[in-house]
Amino acid sequence: MSTKNVLPSFVLALPGLLCNISVHLTVCVSIVWLFFFLSIMICASYELMVADLMGPFRFLVKFTLLDCSSKSKCPKFFAYLLSIFMIVFLGARVGLLMNTKGNPLSFYWGESNFFGFPALFAVVCALCVFGWTKNGFIRKFTKKLVKVRMLRVEPNSSVDSYRMVQVLAMIFSIPWLVAMMSWIIFNFTYGKIFYGGDESNIILRVLMLISNFYIWYISTVCLAHYVLVFSALNREANYFNQELKKAKEERLLKNIGVLEKFDFRQNEILEMILSANESLSSFGCFAPLFLFYGLVNGVYLTSFNDSVPLLYFVILLFNLAAIIFYNMCILFPACGLQEHLTTTRKILINNDEFEVSKDPIVYQTYRVMIDRLQKVDARIWVIAAFPITKNILAGALFVIPDLGFLLIIVKKVIIANGGHV
Repeated sequence: MSTKNVLPSFVLALPGLLCNISVHLTVCVSIVWLFFFLSIMICASYELMVADLMGPFRFLVKFTLLDCSSKSKCPKFFAYLLSIFMIVFLGARVGLLMNTKGNPLSFYWGESNFFGFPALFAVVCALCVFGWTKNGFIRKFTKKLVKVRMLRVEPNSSVDSYRMVQVLAMIFSIPWLVAMMSWIIFNFTYGKIFYGGDESNIILRVLMLISNFYIWYISTVCLAHYVLVFSALNREANYFNQELKKAKEERLLKNIGVLEKFDFRQNEILEMILSANESLSSFGCFAPLFLFYGLVNGVYLTSFNDSVPLLYFVILLFNLAAIIFYNMCILFPACGLQEHLTTTRKILINNDEFEVSKDPIVYQTYRVMIDRLQKVDARIWVIAAFPITKNILAGALFVIPDLGFLLIIVKKVIIANGGHV
């Protein structure tokens, strides 16, 4: 075939070729735009979930000076540097508060310990907020929460509203603010940091005043994150139990299809709990310990009711009540989650459907669900020694205040034998 014949054929085919290329390019561009649009929609969905879960606290965390999230407007290096500076500052504050010159068991000694150990708790709060924002904990948790919600038998939008918890967190932060600021303002008027201590210079007193407000702020944000995440965990575990109990009453669990769905959902819930515990345990492991130390010294300070002004004694009692309440806000949600897991185990064990089942797959799936609950440790441990459960908490609430009363007895024995504190 001659070149003259090929060239016109190519020229004639060129428009069709260009048309095919344009069609393929259009399809490719459309697919790219579709994936881009879907990714935006998914991100928007996650952001909406974070907004529903955290409410105003997703904005308040940005003003803690500890926000190292990817969405922080500060450059990452500057955000890290500022966070480390604030943590070091809070650590130095602990040294100042616990640097007592008074005799053991004196009022100054007890006052310093009463406010000094909760100051260590403030450092824990700062480290937690820093770590949670740096690692994107809330965003990762929200993704798992969305996945678990999709596995529900019946949707229930009422379980997904956290507005009341958010409002209560804001309301209860006000008494916490009053407690944090009252004692330092009272002592500020006397030119002191501690009522039983020496006079201090104005710069230290102003720094303490500002730092107390800052600690109230970060501790409120930290506790709100902790409580809201545990609220989500408790609600999912509780709703799982409700639907599992309903299926048991309707004798649907012997259906392998129904049972496998509950099995998969249980596994996802436990994975979500374990994943959340990896981050929440940094708070639940140490914060209760330091607050309990404060509780012991607060109980001891009640023995000095005749040695201090009535107003300051009321302030001390109010701070003691605030410490107890804050500690219960840490411990009760963790105990509640363990109770929900125990309820799941009871629902499964007290079920005669599986005993008479002739389907080996049904019985095997049932055993997997039971073994999973018994072998997976979903508890948070205080200093890796005491699990946060209902029984341990009951024992702690009985024993720990008694340590304060024991200090009072020791003090009275010393005074009765001619000594002084």
